[in-house]
Amino acid sequence: MILIGEKLNSSIPKTLEAFEKTDEAAVVKLIEMQAQAGASYLDINTAVCEDELDKMLWIIQLVQKHSDCGIMIDSTSSDIIKKAAAAVSNRPLMINSTTITERFDTVVPLALEKGASIVALPIDDDGMPKTLEEKCDKIDLLVSKLRRAGMEDEKIFVDVLIETLATDMESAKTAIGAIDYIIKTYPSINTTCGLSNISFGLPKRALINTAFVSAAMVVGLSSAILDPSSPSMRAALAAGQVVAGQDDYCMNYINYIREMEE
Repeated sequence: MILIGEKLNSSIPKTLEAFEKTDEAAVVKLIEMQAQAGASYLDINTAVCEDELDKMLWIIQLVQKHSDCGIMIDSTSSDIIKKAAAAVSNRPLMINSTTITERFDTVVPLALEKGASIVALPIDDDGMPKTLEEKCDKIDLLVSKLRRAGMEDEKIFVDVLIETLATDMESAKTAIGAIDYIIKTYPSINTTCGLSNISFGLPKRALINTAFVSAAMVVGLSSAILDPSSPSMRAALAAGQVVAGQDDYCMNYINYIREMEE
C-alpha cells in the first residue's frame, strides 16, 4: 500500500507551532520520521498558517533536502498549488485535490502539465454524497471527466471520503463499499482516504484507525494518508498485508516481528 505521511499538516497543533516558529529542526524531524517509517509521499498542508504559500515553499525545500519522498501539495488555493508545484523537482508529485466543480478546470490541467497524480474527491455542487449509491454515481462522473481530460488511470487517486464514526455509524461500511466498487469497476485506479478521520472525536483513536485500515486493505485500499510512524499503525499494516493476501509467505510480517523484537 502507498503510505502518505499526514504529519506535515498545519491542522495538527504541534505541527502548526513548528511551522509558525519556522522551527527547522522540528519540521525535519517530522520529515525524517515519516520517511524512515516507509512513507512514499508526504502530505504538506499549510492552510492554517497566515503565510500559507511561504510556509509551503519552505517545507517543500526541506522535504527535498532531507528525504526521497514524493510530495503531496494539499491546498484549497489553485494559485498556491501552481506555485508550489513549480518548486517540486526530481520526485513524484501529487496534488490534493480536485472535485466535480469549477475547481476541476484549474487543478486538473496543472496536474497534466506537471505529470502529477491527483487526489479526486467525488463531491459536486450539491456537496458530499450521503449514501453509497450516491457516492458511486459521483465516482463514475468524476472518473469519466478525468479520463476525458487526459488523466491516466494510474495517476488518479479517488478519495472515498471518510467521515467520523462519532457522527455517522455507517461511515466505515460506506467507505469500504466505495473501495470495493472502485476496485471492481476501475481496477487501474487507486483508492485513498484521510484515514484518521474515521476516529475523529472518539477516545483511543488508534484502536479505530487500525481496525479500519485492516478491513479496508482486505477489500483493496491502495493508499492512505496516515501516520506511518505510529507503532500501532505499523503493526496493523504488517498484519493487514498478511490477511489481505499481499505478503508472499508472510515474509514482510515475519521480518517486521523480528525487527520489533530486536
